[in-house]
Amino acid sequence: MMRRVFGFLLAVVLVLGLMLPVSAAPIQIENVYTLVDPEVTDSRADLKTIDGIHYLFLPAATDPGALSLYFELNDSAQITLTGDLGSIVVKSGESFDLWSLCTETERPVLGITAQSGSDITELSLTLVFTDGIGSMFLVSEDPINKGRTWVESSPDKSNKAKGSMYYCTPEGEVVYAGALTQIKGRGNSTWLAAKKPYQIKLDTKTDLLLTGDDSNKSKTWVLLTNASDPTGLRNNIVYDLSVAMGMEPGIQCEPINLFYDGEYRGTYLLCEKVEIGSGRVDIEDLEGANEDANADVDLEELEVKVGVTEKGTSYTYCEGMANPENLSGGYLLEMDTAIRAKAEVCYITTTRYHYIVVKSPEFCSKEEMEYIAKYYQNIEDIVYNNGVHPVTGQKLEEVVDIESLAECYIINELTKNPDGYRTSTYFYKDADSDILTVGPIWDYDLSFGRSWGEFVAPCSKPEGFFTIHSRFAEALYQSGAFRQAVHDIYLDEVSPLLLSSLLAEESTSEILLTMDSYEAQMRPSALANGLIWDISEGHFTSQIKALEGYISVRNAWLTENLAPWNSETIIPLNSYIDVDPDYWYYEPITKATDYGILNGLDHGIFAPDKQTTRAMAAKVLFEISGAEAPEYSSRFSDVFSNEWFAPAVLWAAENGVVKGHEDGSFRPNEAVTRQDMVVLMYRYLGSPEVSSTALEEFTDGDTVLPYAVDAMNWAIENGIVQGYEEDGVKTVKPFNQITRAEMAAVVVRYYETFVMEG
Repeated sequence: MMRRVFGFLLAVVLVLGLMLPVSAAPIQIENVYTLVDPEVTDSRADLKTIDGIHYLFLPAATDPGALSLYFELNDSAQITLTGDLGSIVVKSGESFDLWSLCTETERPVLGITAQSGSDITELSLTLVFTDGIGSMFLVSEDPINKGRTWVESSPDKSNKAKGSMYYCTPEGEVVYAGALTQIKGRGNSTWLAAKKPYQIKLDTKTDLLLTGDDSNKSKTWVLLTNASDPTGLRNNIVYDLSVAMGMEPGIQCEPINLFYDGEYRGTYLLCEKVEIGSGRVDIEDLEGANEDANADVDLEELEVKVGVTEKGTSYTYCEGMANPENLSGGYLLEMDTAIRAKAEVCYITTTRYHYIVVKSPEFCSKEEMEYIAKYYQNIEDIVYNNGVHPVTGQKLEEVVDIESLAECYIINELTKNPDGYRTSTYFYKDADSDILTVGPIWDYDLSFGRSWGEFVAPCSKPEGFFTIHSRFAEALYQSGAFRQAVHDIYLDEVSPLLLSSLLAEESTSEILLTMDSYEAQMRPSALANGLIWDISEGHFTSQIKALEGYISVRNAWLTENLAPWNSETIIPLNSYIDVDPDYWYYEPITKATDYGILNGLDHGIFAPDKQTTRAMAAKVLFEISGAEAPEYSSRFSDVFSNEWFAPAVLWAAENGVVKGHEDGSFRPNEAVTRQDMVVLMYRYLGSPEVSSTALEEFTDGDTVLPYAVDAMNWAIENGIVQGYEEDGVKTVKPFNQITRAEMAAVVVRYYETFVMEG
């Protein structure tokens, strides 16, 4: 009986339970976005959450009087928008007047309320204007599998996506709305930053900058991040300056706001790519001729081999290529660092250890590389011989466009660009021409006081020469034609242009704006960019003022100090810009340089506190010896023929001064200790017998390793090593890594004692 009653009650409970209403899922407001053009889905800007705050970055062409918000709901709820002035009920995509709801401010806040019965969901949305510059929308063909994250995940930038692009001016004029055949990463050090630069290819040639010049129509364009520049203006100013100066070609550009797959990514600089083509580097297209001559060959699959010139320098080339009829051009070249050059397909090394990359044609035959290697080496021989070829007597102005050479130097010196005549320095040569032209200029986000590594201190000061201390520019300085061109162009053209435009209250140039105009144009988008990349409004403002002040002082200093330059007189320059005359190491470094046994690194940098490497140590002893460079041999696995230290290391090994490691390597970049530096000098003298026990004077003398004891005793006895003394305690610190300043001191004592006197 009880079982029947229990069963009946259970059934009732189940029936009543089935009759109760099921609780609905909470209302969710999803995918909030706006469209610049309601008819174009590619013009979409999505909500972005930063530190818990919901932002909607409004493209410049957005009309606040007819703003539309789009959203998705999981319920047929009513949406109410609320500002500090009132509320309005809207539907997704329905336009409304923002200023009827909110007081006109830079960042109005809208409350979004979704209500269905008693169920309510609220969201606070901060609107951010990006007025002043155009808006570009990149949309991936496959945003899930090949969107921005996928493109950026490729260290070598080989991930290439397709998609579409919508680009409009701040006023809403559509510049391009169509397909993209490529979206890929670009850059070197900038690719390592969080904010990534891109290269895009349009489906049809378009003048994205609306210059009105049909020759500027192109498919390939570059989007620079300016990630190292909190003002976002350095590249823009320098490129505009190059155009205003009449440089051929000058880089034309325009700042933009970038939206990638709907996500706001901040401010970028849209600019022309350094490439051969109409409106760019307008010379003969040898790359196209190569493709025509090798129509049935996949050039990317050809084996890259190394060739050797008649002067013993090397070049890389593609094995198996057929040649076009004319090998003389056009060539687009870039002076680059060894590491970057070796990542390219075709490059040459020179007798002075410069690396020159052949940017176009990207794939070159053996004959083409032999031609351009010989051609460039001839120019370098002229540059490094006071502007006159040591054999033929050919002058610099007969083989190089002097005006472009001077203009490129001026831009780099004015900006104190640490890359000037080191990397990102371009040259080009047309077909059937013997003239090499310098340009276009490139990459200035690190300039005007911003730099890296050992360049930070000297670049932070607007006074002083900088680029002229690079090896290449220092050699150029010996040419009277170069000095005169720099003097004339800077004093007659560049300085007046800066004073009447960039540093003026109102610009007289159609290209180069005033600093105030650049700041006003960039400010709204720069502040929006700062939310993404953590740059405060105060920092942006202070950096703008600092930039203007730097340029003003720099121009005044150069105007005064370039005034004496002329074709007849060589005014002596300071040896190094980071060696203070008041420091203890000034005298030994100056002496070592005067003796010709020790040089700086580049750009007038000696880097006195930098560690001495095995390669540096071998090089200084080689210079002391005055010996001829030995014939190259693959004695060490990591010493190659085109390395600056190769002759020195091979000489030192042949003469028993240095030894390799058991694995067959030399390890040229390994730091040298104080005791090891002494051992190298001791071996060079033939390891003379030592009876001295001078090490006993030092409290840490007994820590010197057995192989270095005789050498250290010899060095102390002869005054080569003097040690340290503090509070009456004398130490020799054998295991400390010897700095370049300390190396200068010991080698000068060594040189004066055993070479000059002996």
